[in-house]
Amino acid sequence: MPSAADTERALADLYALHEEIDREADLLARQHAERLQCRRGCSACCLDDLTVELVEAERIRRAHPELLRAGVPHSIGACAFLDEDGSCRIYADRPSVCRSQGLPLRFLFENDEDEIEERRDICPLNLEAGPPLEQLAEEDCWLLGPIELRLGSIADAFSGEEARGKGGRIALRTLFERALRMTGGSC
Repeated sequence: MPSAADTERALADLYALHEEIDREADLLARQHAERLQCRRGCSACCLDDLTVELVEAERIRRAHPELLRAGVPHSIGACAFLDEDGSCRIYADRPSVCRSQGLPLRFLFENDEDEIEERRDICPLNLEAGPPLEQLAEEDCWLLGPIELRLGSIADAFSGEEARGKGGRIALRTLFERALRMTGGSC
């Protein structure tokens, strides 16, 4: 089990990673401004059943104790942290996965022939404006993978590699104490 110092160091590393993601995502968002329809209250990508690393859950717990104690999660089907207008109630402390939403995404995977293939994706609301995704330069897309690997290392330092290997993720909805009380602990 990690020490208190390891836990605090992991949280500091998470804050630094989130700041880096925000800087890089902001650059891409400015570059793609004409195509991005994402605005405050747009919650098309904010779906329910999102799970996060325990270290990200801890950031949310520390920053929003009153919301988690007395607040009511958004109705099932959408992210629990949306308010009635579709805005994020924890925006400054949102998880890593939420920080690059809407941007053109690029991910690499190994196919059945052991070759590396690339796929690209974007929120359907952002698909029409701008050039087709396949015409974008690699650096004009958010590459999935490197940030997630770094987050995994931070999560290992926070909760221990063994704990993380046993499913050390948590559903965002379960952070709400009131929701847990109303469902008898199984949100």
